Amino acid sequence: MQMRCYRCGWSFALRKDEIAFALRALEESGGNHYDAHCPRCKHANPVSIEQLRRAAPRPPTPPAPAPPEGEEPT
Repeated sequence: MQMRCYRCGWSFALRKDEIAFALRALEESGGNHYDAHCPRCKHANPVSIEQLRRAAPRPPTPPAPAPPEGEEPT
């Protein structure tokens, strides 16, 4: 997830594991935003839980079940 610091304008990215951790922590604590700190000026940039949900890695989809023996797939 790409972000731009509200104070200095520096562009930085949040890693997928950081997004997943922040989302899990916010859901457990009932928070509504995560403070992403700029690596350049250390300013806290708020990221809403909705933004984190959109950027969160999606779980893999399970494969479709194989058809039983002797039947053709439709």
